[in-house]
Amino acid sequence: MMLVSVRWRTPVMVSFANGAARQFDCVHDALDCLQHEWPSPRGKRHQKAIDVLSAALARLVPVDDARKAFVSACVESGILVPQALQKGGKARKMKASSNEAGKLSGRLGMEASG
Repeated sequence: MMLVSVRWRTPVMVSFANGAARQFDCVHDALDCLQHEWPSPRGKRHQKAIDVLSAALARLVPVDDARKAFVSACVESGILVPQALQKGGKARKMKASSNEAGKLSGRLGMEASG
């Protein structure tokens, strides 16, 4: 069976602790990152994102829900690069405080507890 990539409209940029920045524009790549490259510690939103992205690949949930879950997991881990900081394709590293993470996840409609 050929795996079909499910893309979202707006890419998600992350910056890992080692300085590597990556842009994710599809469910498959984001899920692979969650499963194989995610920094520790892994929180509740990490597992929720794995579940939602897996369901999106199976076409059981909307792609937008998968993106929201991935963004929420990125916020929880402090690796999300907000769009305002993405200039010229280069990402500047930003660690989100727990207060900022809570505000963003609230706007995304994600529960703070995962």
